[in-house]
Amino acid sequence: MAKTLEFFFDYMSPTSFLGWAVIPGVIERTGAELKIRPMFLGGVMKATGNQPPGMVAAKGKYMQQDMARCCARHGIKIYSNPHFPLMNTRILTGATLRLDDDPEQQKKLVEAGFKYVWGLPEGGINTGDEGEFKKAFGAEGFDADRLWALGTDPETKAMLRANTEEAVARGTFGAPTFFVGDQMFFGHDRLDYAEEALLS
Repeated sequence: MAKTLEFFFDYMSPTSFLGWAVIPGVIERTGAELKIRPMFLGGVMKATGNQPPGMVAAKGKYMQQDMARCCARHGIKIYSNPHFPLMNTRILTGATLRLDDDPEQQKKLVEAGFKYVWGLPEGGINTGDEGEFKKAFGAEGFDADRLWALGTDPETKAMLRANTEEAVARGTFGAPTFFVGDQMFFGHDRLDYAEEALLS
């Protein structure tokens, strides 16, 4: 039976974007099942006492260098978002969570979500702005009104909170975080170890 790779992430995280770009190769080589697990990164940070890399000068500088190396290795292009760090990604993250009953649509939304947050040469959108959100995801063929409604209703907030609390309870302190069974792997640069676990 194929193993499962769980992907805990928030669109706020640029390294989650890098992880998403590398995941397809891992799935292809291992035959694993991908389980998409959106979470609220701000809640994870608060619960664990963690800080964004930009809050620690040396860490932020290293992260930029490390991301550039990753992009070069995998042929990934990432662009700055003019709304960072003030983007409200929680609506998009919540909408993604609510599509978990339709894996193909969920994957399509994740792809589009990362595109509009980190993949546009002209700069990403503000996913918390209703007009920008609906224009972008409507152009991708989604029912943008439905997505916006899913991302903003109370049930979504409760589900996203539960997903976030589960992530923290399992040891998550940042994004992206991957699980293979009980084994946790933090960061886009640890997918090689996750791949080994999937093949073992």
